Amino acid sequence: MNYIYDILLNFNKNLYEVYEWNKTDEIKHIRKIPLFKISNDNLFNILNNKVKLDMEFLNKVYNKTDFFIKNKINSIEYSFLVTDGREVVALKCRNLMIVEYSKLLYEEELEVLEYSDSVRLTDIKYEIIQKIPNKFETRNEPSIKKYIYKQIEKIINEDDYYKLNYIYLECFNKKIDKDIKKQIYLDLQNNWDDVYLKVYDFLKKILLKY
Repeated sequence: MNYIYDILLNFNKNLYEVYEWNKTDEIKHIRKIPLFKISNDNLFNILNNKVKLDMEFLNKVYNKTDFFIKNKINSIEYSFLVTDGREVVALKCRNLMIVEYSKLLYEEELEVLEYSDSVRLTDIKYEIIQKIPNKFETRNEPSIKKYIYKQIEKIINEDDYYKLNYIYLECFNKKIDKDIKKQIYLDLQNNWDDVYLKVYDFLKKILLKY
């Protein structure tokens, strides 16, 4: 079995990029952890669906991941790294299901990717249970979305068409002659990835003025 030594991991229910890690997160200093190279399709399926892993495979990694805690070394029952040669993700399992994920620090991921060039592919057996909704949402996106819709609703309830048109012109780069109350929700939904941070920052600036 291939092992990676001395890395930092930040296990969470969602897979966060390193720049989204918080100071309050429980970062684990991993002493050693098994590494498996898998196909790009299998990595995609594992990261974008709830999957049930094969018990025979999990038995191979049982208590094989060690981490430092104070002056002791503890083990994680079912945990391992997977890579397709382009990215590396740590997985933690419970009751055959993957329950937590972690990215690696940039420099540590590069080292693992370089090492994985000489690692043979492993066929990990798994069953797809269901697709994970909002898998590509960033860590702060749910709170940003809540804030935006709350403020838009407040502006609409106040019948403040000046602010609504102001938001439209600055964030969507267009004027609107239609029912602006309906249209602003539709345009937010249809263009969310392109405009949500712009709308969020703009609403913040507007509220500081009034």
